[in-house]
Amino acid sequence: MEQLGISIEKYLSFISISDIKIRWTDIVEIMIISFLVYEVMVWIKNTRAWSLLKGIIIILVFIFVAALFRMNTILWIVQNVMNIAVIAGVIVFQPELRQALEQLGRKKFLTTILPFDPGKNTEERFSDKTIDEIIKACFEMGKAKTGALIVMQQSDRLDDYTRTGIPLDSLISSQL
Repeated sequence: MEQLGISIEKYLSFISISDIKIRWTDIVEIMIISFLVYEVMVWIKNTRAWSLLKGIIIILVFIFVAALFRMNTILWIVQNVMNIAVIAGVIVFQPELRQALEQLGRKKFLTTILPFDPGKNTEERFSDKTIDEIIKACFEMGKAKTGALIVMQQSDRLDDYTRTGIPLDSLISSQL
């Protein structure tokens, strides 16, 4: 038992923490990496990528177990499949990667870093009359069992969606 204590002391003295010098750039780097990891985890949790990520984690655990028990044939197969798996991963996650890049281009970095929402300016909001007309139109269509796609443009351009439609360029009313 005494020899175990001596071994632990030698090990701890070998990895002495007193030799580590922390600079302010290290702290900033840790904060940036923490923020990026957090954003990626939130993004993954809010997309279909979460289910796929759980499957990948199960495969990684299987590979770890194969390495632990030295299952050489499985490790050889994994090693040879890895190049194809990276390309397949990009193909499988293509919609999520595209969405992430779009969100990154849309975000305002200052409001992302600082957790406050100043809200929209009153000029950017819809008027009460507009909202009332949309609600009235929805109730009227509901009574007639008629469906409609109501889209309101905010920060993103809707050109991709409006190409096939007919532009009306009119005031919002329930009759419309």
